[in-house]
Amino acid sequence: MAESANATDTWAERMELLKDSAHQRVLTAPMPTAAMEQLLADGNAEVLGRFEGSPVRYLDRWWRLDELGWMAVDEAASAQLDLHAERYRAATAAAAPADASHESETELSELPAARLEAGTA
Repeated sequence: MAESANATDTWAERMELLKDSAHQRVLTAPMPTAAMEQLLADGNAEVLGRFEGSPVRYLDRWWRLDELGWMAVDEAASAQLDLHAERYRAATAAAAPADASHESETELSELPAARLEAGTA
């Protein structure tokens, strides 16, 4: 019986390593613009704002657009962008009229894909 428990632990560890390996490959490879557009359209990724070169949050990381496609920024830069994103959202919420605040949140999350391709971060 002890062997089956060890085998389960071994398989669980292997599966965790595979998951981490796949996750790391996704974070280090450029993502095609069309793939990010689909993630945004499906609600699986979130654009920071309605401005040229706006970063996108996906897989607990911020991504920026460059000549190769969408690239994940490192953990330290993502942490800094999280702070800036909180400030940006607070500032845009404070600047929006009270009755339009819900509309502006909707607009930020529904940025057209064509606007994303316009610039780089």
